[in-house]
Amino acid sequence: MKKKFLFYIGHPAHFYNFSIISKKLLKENHDVLLVVRDRNIVIDLVKKSNFNYILIKNKKKGNSKLSLIWSILYREYIIFKIVLKYKPDIMAGTDIVITHIGKLFKIPSIILCDDDSSVIPMFAALGMRFATAVVCPNICNIDPYDNKKIGYSGLQKSTYLNPKYFKPNKDFIKDYIDLNKKYFIIRVVELTAHHDDGINGINDIVLEKIINKLEPYGNIYISSERVLPSKYKKFSLNIPVDKIHHAMSYSDLFISDSQSMTVECCLLGVPSIRFSDFVGKISVLEELESKYKLTYGILPKDHNKLLETITNLLDRKSNRIEWLKKRDKMLDEMVDVSEFIYNVLIKYTN
Repeated sequence: MKKKFLFYIGHPAHFYNFSIISKKLLKENHDVLLVVRDRNIVIDLVKKSNFNYILIKNKKKGNSKLSLIWSILYREYIIFKIVLKYKPDIMAGTDIVITHIGKLFKIPSIILCDDDSSVIPMFAALGMRFATAVVCPNICNIDPYDNKKIGYSGLQKSTYLNPKYFKPNKDFIKDYIDLNKKYFIIRVVELTAHHDDGINGINDIVLEKIINKLEPYGNIYISSERVLPSKYKKFSLNIPVDKIHHAMSYSDLFISDSQSMTVECCLLGVPSIRFSDFVGKISVLEELESKYKLTYGILPKDHNKLLETITNLLDRKSNRIEWLKKRDKMLDEMVDVSEFIYNVLIKYTN
C-alpha cells in the first residue's frame, strides 16, 4: 500500500541520511516529502536533488534562549500546517518538532540520532521524550529514554558513506584541489548550537600552529563555518558542498573540531584528529578511537599533544592502506544502516 513519508532535514548530513532511503521509497511508489530548514548548504543539496521539498525559514537570530524558543515555536506552526495538508503516515528526522506534532496528530515520529543524551540534554528532554522511537547506534547511551531506543551495530553516517553507496571520484575535485601533491583538510566549526555552550575547539592560535606544522609536508585546505583572519584566505577550500566527501576521501590527514565530519573520515578511511572539549564525551567517537583506532581525540588544553600527533601521522608511510583496512574491518562488523532504518520506517507504517 502506498504510504506518505515526511523527513525533516536541518543539516547536510540529514539530507544524505535520507537520500538513499528516499530513493528506495520512491522506487516502490511511496510519497516522500522533505521539510528543509533554510540553511544555504542544505538548500544547495536539496535543489540539486529531484525530491519534493518545502523550505522552512530559519527564524533563529543569534544564540539567545529567547531566539531559540521562538525558532522552535515557528517550526511547530509551519510543520503543523504541512501535516494538516500532506497527512503523512510517518515522520522522521532530527528535530524535536516532529515529535510534538506527531503526538498531536497520533503520527509515528522516529528520531535519528548518533549522540548520547548527556551531550544533547535539551534535545533529549524535548525530543526523545515524545518520540515514538529513537534509532541510534548500540553504543549510544540515551538514558533515561532507553525504552524508546532501537539500536543497531553501525554508524548513522554509513547510510551514505558506506562503500556500497559512495564511490570517491577524483574527477569531481580536480578543478578545486591539486591532486599531484599531498594535501590536508582543516575543518573549523562555529560551535554555536545550544549544546556547544562552553565547548572549545580550534581557535586562531591553534590554527596557526597546525598550519605551520603541515605546510612543509603538502598543501593545506581550510573549510570554515566562522570568519577567519584574511591571512588564511589563500587556504580556503572553495568546493561545491556535494563534492566535499570526495575531497575528504583523497586527503592525507583531516584535522577538525567537527564531531560529525570526524565520523565521516572514519568511514572514508582517512586519518583524522579532532580537537575539541567533546573528546571523551561522545560514545560513537570514543569507540571509533579506542576500538577501531581510526581517529585521535585531543582536548583543547593539550596543544603539544596535538602537534605531536600530527607529526607522528605525517611520518607514517602506510597511512591510507592501513586506515582503509581498519575501516573495512569495522564495516564488516556492522549492518547496512540505510537498510536498517528503511525497515524501521516500513514497520511503523504497517
